[in-house]
Amino acid sequence: MSDPSNAPAPSIEEPQQPPLFYWRPVPLTAATHGWMKIRPEMHFGFAARTNAVPLTVPEFVLAARHYPIIFVGPNLIPTATLGFRPDENLLVSDAGAWERGLYVPAYVRRYPFILLGRQSDAKLQLGIDDAAGTGMQGARALFDGEKETQIVRDALSICEQFHNAFTFTQEFSFALRDAGLVEERPLAFQGNGGKAVEMGTFQAVNEQKFKDIDDALATTWRKKGFLHAIYFHLQSLNNWEGILDRANRKQGAQARS
Repeated sequence: MSDPSNAPAPSIEEPQQPPLFYWRPVPLTAATHGWMKIRPEMHFGFAARTNAVPLTVPEFVLAARHYPIIFVGPNLIPTATLGFRPDENLLVSDAGAWERGLYVPAYVRRYPFILLGRQSDAKLQLGIDDAAGTGMQGARALFDGEKETQIVRDALSICEQFHNAFTFTQEFSFALRDAGLVEERPLAFQGNGGKAVEMGTFQAVNEQKFKDIDDALATTWRKKGFLHAIYFHLQSLNNWEGILDRANRKQGAQARS
């Protein structure tokens, strides 16, 4: 699978290298953005052309019900798989709606907002993708005069929650990397005639290596909550067939049209 984020840290991104979805992250101010309206809350058209988005560990319990959770890149960023083709999200309709009843990752829900700064900064600033303004029906205003609307206050809350969760997630990923538990696996499905069809590779925890970790490490990870995260990750790998089914249904619909 391709790397869903072109930045090393999806919660606090370097301004010279905007992360997934963002074109021009800048500080949010009434002077600059008093006119601006953003997407309706449930419109996710901006995510229609990506097959994967980052997840944080606290999201595993919900995301594992619907998506394969894999690890991407050398930093093992937990990632929800949304499709097979790099430019295709099988969960977003042409109208921009996320498939009903499925969990929408926080990375997607927070857009176009983002926290700006560095890990060492005492205080981070709420930013916004300067390219996210829209006039579509149902667009949400950010300011009432110079006063922030509830949209901005809620955005700060979700961005702070995402940042804290991502910091914990980095610790989890580094622990997996240091323990050497993650391996590259082939992604294959049974095709016509029972022959395996290779569709690429992905990174996942090696179950046997996980079973073999020593008791001291297992105790430490249990107290931190890492064991539960690994269990949800492994459980989530049963969702590949669901993604394949959506891909086949979409291909069939396109062939009939």
